[in-house]
Amino acid sequence: FGVHLIPGFVLWKFCQWHMDDRRMLLQQLRGFRMDMAECEVESDRDFIEGKLKTWFGGVEEFELVVRNEVAQIAAQQLEDGGLIPWTMLFTASLSHIFMFGSAVVDAVIRADWPVAAHVALTGIGISCFTDAIAVGAGLRLADRI
Repeated sequence: FGVHLIPGFVLWKFCQWHMDDRRMLLQQLRGFRMDMAECEVESDRDFIEGKLKTWFGGVEEFELVVRNEVAQIAAQQLEDGGLIPWTMLFTASLSHIFMFGSAVVDAVIRADWPVAAHVALTGIGISCFTDAIAVGAGLRLADRI
């Protein structure tokens, strides 16, 4: 328990930031307005608005595309991708994978096949399911608190 206490605070903060960022992205897309965009050089704004008129028919049309179509695509991708990408979850599970892999190799070297199978299945369960459930639960809880 104590080993996970200190990293847990860091993970909790990460979970809150991650869920806030997801929510903020959708809010910013759904409320997008060109007049709120900042330009270093004001002539850039004129150039961009001219291109938007050519490509979309005007600034208002572009804003509608961002607020509706782009926001909908982003929301769908966030939902389809899960709370956290599997690649990040796999990377976070590497310590478990290596630990259980080492134990499996040790059992195989000793020709203890039942132990090797048991440790392999346990490792797969923890690395693929338990870690995902724990991170998912943490993210959902961080989103509500």
